[in-house]
Amino acid sequence: MDHYSNYHSFSEALVGFSQAARRHGLSTGIQCTKEAVASALEGLWLDKDQFSYALCSLFAHSVEEKQLFVPIYNRYWRQRGTRINDKRDYKNKKTVKKQSVNSAVMVGTGQQDSSEETVESKTTTGSNSKETLKKTDFSKLNVIQEKQLEILSEKLVSEMSLRIKRRRKKMLHGQIDLGHSIRKNLQNGGAMIDLIRTKHKKDKYRLLVLLDVSGSMDKYSFYLLKFLWTLKHHFKQIEAFTFSTSLLRITELLQDKDLAMSLARVSQNAKHWSSGTKIGECLKEFNEQYAKRYLNGNTLTIVLSDGLDTGEPEVLAEAIEKLKLRSKKLVWLNPLKGMQGYEPIQMGMKTALPSLHHFGSAHNFDSLLSLESILINA
Repeated sequence: MDHYSNYHSFSEALVGFSQAARRHGLSTGIQCTKEAVASALEGLWLDKDQFSYALCSLFAHSVEEKQLFVPIYNRYWRQRGTRINDKRDYKNKKTVKKQSVNSAVMVGTGQQDSSEETVESKTTTGSNSKETLKKTDFSKLNVIQEKQLEILSEKLVSEMSLRIKRRRKKMLHGQIDLGHSIRKNLQNGGAMIDLIRTKHKKDKYRLLVLLDVSGSMDKYSFYLLKFLWTLKHHFKQIEAFTFSTSLLRITELLQDKDLAMSLARVSQNAKHWSSGTKIGECLKEFNEQYAKRYLNGNTLTIVLSDGLDTGEPEVLAEAIEKLKLRSKKLVWLNPLKGMQGYEPIQMGMKTALPSLHHFGSAHNFDSLLSLESILINA
């Protein structure tokens, strides 16, 4: 049976599915394949259930065809290394052992070693796989790795959020005021019984993210948007915008607890997706329309962009400087910086660099996790 992962693009995989459906008895044609691709481009593929319903309505037109469609669909779009089991009644249910998470990896190998050495091997492999996944460039992820990273990112960002909250809570207590403590304890013969700490005012902390979704960022913007959605669900004070030739506030669009629905809502509203790049014009628009409302002097502003601006450098220089003055810290993360030998020689990047507090990469999940140190000190 053919499988979607054998193809280089999602469109090719859909054509392959049409051919597989036709080979197994479903009456499909070119028009049906075109409609399937159109449905996917509308964003239905982001939701597994909606995607399966859409394809079923296109490929199956009777009860018999629908019954035939289900196993074809399940086998073609399943994850590698997983089985599709038929529903059976076992007379002796006590002998049926529940498979562990690792058993899916072992399907078809014929190995059933449950020794401590095997368990340790699996654990080590899983750990190495996680580290490899974190360091893999977004542009080189396959469909299965993408799903694994989706699950992993939720856990890692949650842990990062917890660490940041703990560190910031400790910082609010302030450092020990040695002089004040000594004077306070003179009545105790100099013994340091009561330690006096400096008081820190709790600032209204906010995170602002501006994501470039122009054509040159196609390989990365989708993954960065997923990361942005994950951040949104762990940091209350966060505002998010996308830009290319125009600017769009997407904070409310990321509110949905279901990732696929949030991404679908963004794709429906972001008409400027994969278009040209006018970074300076978009930042100028933000400064004029949104800065007073969303920048309060305690805002960490993050720009996610490759810096390939087609606008006037003077416009970008003025806009980025204003953004810096209104932010507590201005950070620019560029996916291209993860490439070996990269130098910020593009006009847009050269123009922005002097105004930045930090210039980093955003080509893999590991580089995004390095934001933790910046968020703590923001």
